[in-house]
Amino acid sequence: MTLYDGRIGGKADALMEAINRSLPVDIRLLPCDVRTNRAWARELARLGFYNPGELADVERTLDEILALAEKGAFDPLPEDEDVHTLVERLLTERLGDVGARIHTGRSRNDQVACDLRLYLMEALAGLKADVAVLVGKLLELVKAHRGTLLAGATHLQPAQPITLGHFLASLAFALIRDAERLDDCLWRAERCPLGSGALAGSGFPVDRHALAEALGFSGILDNTLDAVGDRDAAQEAAGVCAILIGHLSRYAEQFIIWSHPAFGYLRFSDAWSTGSSMMPQKRNPDAMELIRAKAARAIGSTVTLLAMTKGVPPGYAKDLQEDKAALFDVLDAARLVVKVFAEALGSAAFYPERMRADLRGDLLATDLADRLAEAGAPFRKAHERVGRFIGELERQGRDLMSATPRELDERFPELGGQPFEMSFAAAVERRRVAGGPAAASLSEQIEKIADWLASQKP
Repeated sequence: MTLYDGRIGGKADALMEAINRSLPVDIRLLPCDVRTNRAWARELARLGFYNPGELADVERTLDEILALAEKGAFDPLPEDEDVHTLVERLLTERLGDVGARIHTGRSRNDQVACDLRLYLMEALAGLKADVAVLVGKLLELVKAHRGTLLAGATHLQPAQPITLGHFLASLAFALIRDAERLDDCLWRAERCPLGSGALAGSGFPVDRHALAEALGFSGILDNTLDAVGDRDAAQEAAGVCAILIGHLSRYAEQFIIWSHPAFGYLRFSDAWSTGSSMMPQKRNPDAMELIRAKAARAIGSTVTLLAMTKGVPPGYAKDLQEDKAALFDVLDAARLVVKVFAEALGSAAFYPERMRADLRGDLLATDLADRLAEAGAPFRKAHERVGRFIGELERQGRDLMSATPRELDERFPELGGQPFEMSFAAAVERRRVAGGPAAASLSEQIEKIADWLASQKP
């Protein structure tokens, strides 16, 4: 017996079965499907389709099916079309007509959508918790390196002095925005489609609001046609994950560069490094490189989900079956990447002395131009004059740090004989603006990160 007996006769072609069968992908939804079936069975009991004893049998059998899954009983997989067919078949085999009654007033369309949202809600909450752990590890590093001087860069070129703490705080704030996006996505995902039927709603007076509450949703999707065909939540979740992994990919790239002996700013522990099959001396930051690769896959999965729906008319079409492979891939990648990044960075060793050795006097050029502007020179002209001076020093094999007070007085009489402080630490402290690298500003950032972390505790 198949789902389509009565309308579709004969056995499907083997290739049709291969393209139509989604159980290898959606088997992970089985716990969600058990929850959906349990809530639906209770609603059917309220409507009189199950008596109390029959409902108890259905719930007991659902518990047994879940236990089978937890014991690995579905490895290898049976030949069912999908996880929903599997659960219904097992109920029917064990309970006969009582089990076969479970699909009364329901379509796989709203069942699939409900299972997917249940899974998504759990995955997004778990991912957000993982992000909070990573932000916590970053906060400890920010505190430890609030005074560690670092050559900040733009265009991968030395720009201005900052601190390593300021650099790491920038990632913490990016991740907090990612967590906020996860919250926002979760808020929209928490809408229950169950009871929407195939497209026009159940033919029985099911209480969709009660079903939503029983399953832990915050409300229902307000239109049944929209409910069965909507995949916004999956698309949005994938996009949020792609942004999150993209952030980590950017910082992974920076850490890969810093781990090169030419920089030597950090070293990943053996647990998060690999070697070479040929070259005995190699030490590769492969964890960070794989994070970059996962970012590409996350972007690809997001594009898949967006492209999947662009030509599908409103309502359900079998195209939407392809949502799960892409969504599971990007969710799995996000959780793995966040955990790997946290552990790899948490066990890495930073080398402040190497960072300080790479501080060049030219990093203070902007500070000199600012001093001239304070003395009354138009900044654009001050910028030009300092730039020419830096060029002359460079041609002599020197940098700004080597300039004598006499040279500075001759070139920049606006200084009025007041010495220009050639100090990287002083340059950092001059950046007291909100969000800047100065000690007071960074302390404010540390407090904000700590406050956000405290708000995440249950």
